[in-house]
Amino acid sequence: MTGGYATNLSNFFIFLVKWMLVLGHMGYSSKYPPNTILAFKKAIEYGADGVELDVWLTKDSQVIVSHDGNLRKTAGVDISVKKSTYHEILNYDIEGEKLPLLSEVYDALPNDAIIDVEIKDINAVEAALRIAMEHDALDRTLFSAFNLKALKRLRKLSEDARIGILVSDITKISSIPREIYSLKAYYLNVPHRISNLGKLSTRGLIRFYRFFGVRIGIWTPNSPNDLRLFEGLYEMIITDEVERMVKYREMKSK
Repeated sequence: MTGGYATNLSNFFIFLVKWMLVLGHMGYSSKYPPNTILAFKKAIEYGADGVELDVWLTKDSQVIVSHDGNLRKTAGVDISVKKSTYHEILNYDIEGEKLPLLSEVYDALPNDAIIDVEIKDINAVEAALRIAMEHDALDRTLFSAFNLKALKRLRKLSEDARIGILVSDITKISSIPREIYSLKAYYLNVPHRISNLGKLSTRGLIRFYRFFGVRIGIWTPNSPNDLRLFEGLYEMIITDEVERMVKYREMKSK
């Protein structure tokens, strides 16, 4: 591995500091309103290395943080994020907390906090990348998505962007090794609940992926038991239970 890719990896030092990075899934979402500034700040306060969040592009081209493209589940209103302006969305909240812009998350968190930006809306790719660059945060931002087209668009825009491929069932993704290579992906994020392959087959498959130099993130383990299958085979977890999993990391480090 030579040239620009090797340089990119060396610049990604922040992702190599700890044996198990802990990211708050939508912030500290088991205790605080998910995908809000409060939840993100609390995740860091209680020991997370960073946060995972979801982004969409509003009608007026603002990159907003929201898990879904509709606010029905989170704010209780049948409002489309993509068809609304940010000013219109400000009329609604999640348990008293407003939906933040991606730029506000960067502004609110320490400048060493990792931010895993899950791209839910392919139209948000360019703007999300621009915001990370404006905050001088490419070396601590992971752009992840299930949508490979979004990640391919991102890679065309930037050779320096850190990419994570999200998969819901690794047994169904026959092209992942090829995509890892073409996207120069740094992370493969897999669910802690994988199909009934059996322990040996699952661990063997993950080892196969790791052979390509990609690191493994696990979502969303909320107890140490959720990680037993992956012992020794992952570098990052994305969890709702920040305190519990930070304590687990501390215990394992002794």
